[in-house]
Amino acid sequence: MPASLLPSLPDTLPARLRALRMDDAAAWSRYLSLPGVIEHTSWNEVSEAALRQLIAGYLPTSPDQRWALVDAGDRLIGTFGLNGIDLLHGRGELAYDLDPHWQGQGLATQAARAVLDWGHAVRSLTRIQATVLDSNARSIAVLERLDMQREGLLHAYRNVRGRPRNFWMYAHLEGTVASPL
Repeated sequence: MPASLLPSLPDTLPARLRALRMDDAAAWSRYLSLPGVIEHTSWNEVSEAALRQLIAGYLPTSPDQRWALVDAGDRLIGTFGLNGIDLLHGRGELAYDLDPHWQGQGLATQAARAVLDWGHAVRSLTRIQATVLDSNARSIAVLERLDMQREGLLHAYRNVRGRPRNFWMYAHLEGTVASPL
């Protein structure tokens, strides 16, 4: 996919987005497997093999897209993208994760904002939604910094590691402006 079709981050950040590659699976699995990282998420299988299979689904021609957030040395530090893209109905779902060593620097907010902008501009999505486990305070804070609107609590929405859990539904509609950090 040409770089112009990728979401772009401000040059002042110590990271950039690029296409996911198969060799990212090891680093992705490594940080998702750290103690506590997936505790407040819906991740189930985070083995390198499972993530390679997931990466294979994010072809440039696929409706769903996910990109690698990489540091200056091109090392994977997170992933950001849109799943469940439905062009007929103009919607998609924001999904992301970030290596805990990089949290607290505004990278998740900036990368998620770039993906929102990309989804509205390049894919012409009217609605970009996000579901977040009700206990995931860090992710809720990111979504609220993006001016995504909390629409309601989805009871027993998704099984998380064998247990039905509640998720908040957030949405960002085309034409709404996210406030600066």
